Amino acid sequence: ALSEAAPPGTVIALVRVTDRDSGKNGQLQCRVLGGGGGPGAIPFTLEENYDNFYTVVTDRPLDREAQDEYNVTIVARDEGNPALNSTKSFSVRILDENDN
Repeated sequence: ALSEAAPPGTVIALVRVTDRDSGKNGQLQCRVLGGGGGPGAIPFTLEENYDNFYTVVTDRPLDREAQDEYNVTIVARDEGNPALNSTKSFSVRILDENDN
């Protein structure tokens, strides 16, 4: 759960991805599905830290009255041919803050 008063840049999750392959098959790209800031986009983005660690952070103000829960899906994809991917999802509930 996350307060709707949380400022942009608030960390909501730490994600670690691993791939035991070598070469291109072991090189990974990660992203949050539905991110990007367009209409209907979720208010979270993925920031790469180091050594396959990523943080999921808020990228804009939250409004519980507009949406009180988000399903966040992380996609990890390797650079192999054919490329393989894996997804994991979690829910984020937005808590009300007295904003009147």
